[in-house]
Amino acid sequence: MKKTWSLVIFVISSLLLMAFVAFFALNFATIKDIIVGLSYHPTSEMTEIRDSLGLTAKGARIFNATLPELKEKEEFNQICRDIESANAILGCYRGDRVYVYNISSDELVGVREATAAHELLHAVYHRMSADEKREIRDALISVYQKNQETLGEEIDIYEDDKKEEELYVRAGTEIAELPEILERHYGAIFENQDLIAEYYHGYIKVFREIEQKLEDLLLEAQNLEANITAKTAQYESDVAALNAEVAEYNNCAVTKNCFSSVAAATARRNELTAKSDTVSAMYDELSSLVSSYNDLVREYNENLLHGQALNMVINSASTSVSQPE
Repeated sequence: MKKTWSLVIFVISSLLLMAFVAFFALNFATIKDIIVGLSYHPTSEMTEIRDSLGLTAKGARIFNATLPELKEKEEFNQICRDIESANAILGCYRGDRVYVYNISSDELVGVREATAAHELLHAVYHRMSADEKREIRDALISVYQKNQETLGEEIDIYEDDKKEEELYVRAGTEIAELPEILERHYGAIFENQDLIAEYYHGYIKVFREIEQKLEDLLLEAQNLEANITAKTAQYESDVAALNAEVAEYNNCAVTKNCFSSVAAATARRNELTAKSDTVSAMYDELSSLVSSYNDLVREYNENLLHGQALNMVINSASTSVSQPE
């Protein structure tokens, strides 16, 4: 009887061990994330960023496991920047670690949050199985096709083997209206995925508004320049005609019997005076238009410099980073 119970205990123990091994094998990545995440002690700034993302338990687990860090320019470039790249890089996912460029700007609200969410989704993607990726592929393609203005150029610059991952990351951080299957998928990471998209559009809107302002000012200046050119030609023609008429009047004034009477001479002089007033008014109008044109050029340059300053703020490759006034 003892041997029978020993055998039963042995079998049960073996089954439990096998079950444990199977569970561990199936959940290795999750267990690893939990263990690694326990060692993560974020700074107060990173804690604030993490909390602002509204992460689910799964999202927080993966986020912590990537040991995210805010990095200043020099160290960030050493980790994230490819030598050949001169574009603005806001963050990177390297070696299952998330790094965020520590951008500080009162204007670019949400840039660090959007970047942290972006890099987190890279980590999520790398933890997904082939079946999970296949399940959402058609929905991602649909999002890409419907959001060409937002995603087209951003995705097309990537090599073919990187496009799907980048589409997955950008769809989850830049697009609020998503197919139901993607809403559920990203909902397992973010409690409110729309909020993540708001962070992105909140800071990117600043650049787009400057771009639109520059386009509007340029068009207005070009139209005004054309108007000035046309009015200048008319002004010069009228001045030349007036000068000729004045010369003719002066010549007639010293020529005997050129005017039929004093009244005729006076009337002609009054006519020329009126024309001179009209030409003077045209000159004043031109001066005002030129002044307006100069104001537009000044405003255009101010907006251009403002945009350049903001680009320097987000670009760790810039030789200097200054806050726009």
